[in-house]
Amino acid sequence: MSDLADTVYRLAHEHSLEAVVEQRTIRLPQPVKGDPSLTVLRVLGVGQDDTPLGAAAHSGNVVAIGVWREPEVYVARWTNGKRWVTGYRLTGDAKPNTYIRTEGRIPTRFETGSWYGPVPDEVAEAFFEVGLLVDEPPFPIVRVAAPVVPKREPAAPKPRAPRTPRPAPAPRAHAAPTTRLCPSCNMRRSVTQFVPQSDLCVDCR
Repeated sequence: MSDLADTVYRLAHEHSLEAVVEQRTIRLPQPVKGDPSLTVLRVLGVGQDDTPLGAAAHSGNVVAIGVWREPEVYVARWTNGKRWVTGYRLTGDAKPNTYIRTEGRIPTRFETGSWYGPVPDEVAEAFFEVGLLVDEPPFPIVRVAAPVVPKREPAAPKPRAPRTPRPAPAPRAHAAPTTRLCPSCNMRRSVTQFVPQSDLCVDCR
């Protein structure tokens, strides 16, 4: 059994990952759970004794590819159409599984570069050597549309209850006068000092 075929066998029986070999790349045709770039690193760790080695995985809206070309590791990742590439250089006799088994990823201290646009020629060549193109994802990418936030219409003003008009104040009752002016003596006297049915006071009558 070749090294790549052995890697495919181990992925199926030890990691429950269906894989196929295309040139020098192990490709996972079925969507994976979690971050595809971490799955790519795991595949490179399983097949680390056969270098150069490529890996490709996807989860629908994320596609990732990776290359292990001792002592270098490159990972490219597409998310919603945007791609970034990260390069690492391992030291000494270290291989991907040295860190992937314990940390789940390559430590950032080994990072040699990160590219969102054009990559150096040696990076593109590393992918091309295993049958991958750093500018073309090997799986279709499902674009996730940004959620549409519905516009809030201004709330209609609450109808005001019609105001009940206040009743007009009742006319004040005028108190009956208690004094009168006698036209004869020109004296103001109490009404009791006037003759009934007469304008004259009792003294002038």
